[in-house]
Amino acid sequence: MKKLIKILVAVILIAAAYSAIPIAWLYIKKVPSSYTNEQAVGKLKSNKGEYFEFLAFGDNHGGFPFTDSAALKLIRYMNKEDRFKKIPIDFVVNLGDIAFINGTEWDYMTYNKLRSLLKWPVVTVTGNHDDDEIRNLIRFTKYIGARELAFPDRNSYFIVLDNRLNDVSENQFIWLEDELKKSSEYQHRFIFLHKSPLSLYQQSWFRPELSPWSYRFMKLCEKYKVDMVFSGHEHMFRKARHGGVIYITSGGGGMFTQIPESEGGFLHYVVVRIYGDYVDYEVRKIFPPLWEFLTYYMWKELFYFLRNAIY
Repeated sequence: MKKLIKILVAVILIAAAYSAIPIAWLYIKKVPSSYTNEQAVGKLKSNKGEYFEFLAFGDNHGGFPFTDSAALKLIRYMNKEDRFKKIPIDFVVNLGDIAFINGTEWDYMTYNKLRSLLKWPVVTVTGNHDDDEIRNLIRFTKYIGARELAFPDRNSYFIVLDNRLNDVSENQFIWLEDELKKSSEYQHRFIFLHKSPLSLYQQSWFRPELSPWSYRFMKLCEKYKVDMVFSGHEHMFRKARHGGVIYITSGGGGMFTQIPESEGGFLHYVVVRIYGDYVDYEVRKIFPPLWEFLTYYMWKELFYFLRNAIY
């Protein structure tokens, strides 16, 4: 029995070490040529038809081995989404916090490597961790381009809004409403931003609904019949419907998830399907790389299990 246990432990340790190999490969990989949000959107102009998909994820926090390992596994699964070739996938949206802490050059180079592995153009939202040391987003502009933009794709209209500072200015509201007016020519409307106008997890420390912009933003979405609003920032998957609008928080792109898995604290990405008049979505839950499960996620779940059992 002892020998069997030793063999089992050895197998697990070898498998865990093997699961960390992609990180070494990523870090020695040559930094590819970068492209901007504007260039990514430009690739969508020739798309025709009313049936397509896009993928959404957020908070990969590039530049740290733990987060990059998880992001690599998500990317491997995302790249398999078109294997049945049912509906074309047009693009991927990253909902922000692409950098680990303060948007260093290393963080952005790592994100550029990760982004280059995806098979489709990536539109990137700016997050609160994406500011560099002097907080003027020099590196975001260099590697990613525009922080705000709006673009059509087939029968839908997409708006990317910068609210990394947990606020939306008057000028931004004017621009947002102008774009929403333009979107009335399309069947569907989607908004991408880093911070949700309301926390979808009642026990969260994040309370955006106390900010003045929150209610005004949601009323605009209701008025112009926005289909879905996507945000990251909170490291979880949550969904809700308010005023006929679906709000999704998707922050499981690589960073540590803090809440229990049963309540949305898991690695994931979201697949959104536009099927003519209809819109639906599926969340893809991804098991973490084995070395991450053994060093963090297993203990996180054990902590919540014991807490619930005791209290």
